[in-house]
Amino acid sequence: MGLLDDIKNTINPVTIDEFKATIGKHNGIATTNRFAVTITPPSAAFLNLGALIGNGPLINDPRDISVLCQSCSLPGKLIMTGDYDAYGANPRKYPQSSIQEDVEFSFLITGDFYAKKTFDKWQNSIINQESQLVEYDEEYKTDVFIQQLNKDNTPMYAVRLRDAYPIAVNSVDLSNDSTDSVAFVSVTMTYDFFETEAPIRSMINSTGNKLKILKRLL
Repeated sequence: MGLLDDIKNTINPVTIDEFKATIGKHNGIATTNRFAVTITPPSAAFLNLGALIGNGPLINDPRDISVLCQSCSLPGKLIMTGDYDAYGANPRKYPQSSIQEDVEFSFLITGDFYAKKTFDKWQNSIINQESQLVEYDEEYKTDVFIQQLNKDNTPMYAVRLRDAYPIAVNSVDLSNDSTDSVAFVSVTMTYDFFETEAPIRSMINSTGNKLKILKRLL
């Protein structure tokens, strides 16, 4: 494409073919229903006391919590600014600090309330319910991975929430008004900071995080 064509494209809207070519060049359109979440709560959250009466395994599989995730969001960041006025000139904005959004997850509740019980235990491991003492960071914080996938289930965009933990396990509504409606629990997680990772590195790191938790359980 020559200089004249570049000028024309700048002035005039792109054609349908050019739009399709641009989408194709960038691996198509991202869809919201193709994502993967890796959450590995502290090992204490996977102990199943119900096994003592024959209700499931003694140790729950930590990978199940990721499978039951029905929705989440990629975190956002807001840069706070201040105004700088130099010698009466027009004020300009300058960055002061940044604010990161908490991330809300929604989990399907199974018949044994696995997801709800897991996050209840996780929260109880943060603050002792009797003494109200806060546990050490390494006992309850963990990295969370969120990956946007393509049609081949390969990560195209990946975010790592560093040292995340749940600050809210929201209420679950029960009602006789609907028949056989599906129950969900929403969980809000905060974290120290988030960073984007290359797809391959994200796959390696998320797998390594799962293995680390599994080793603690063995």
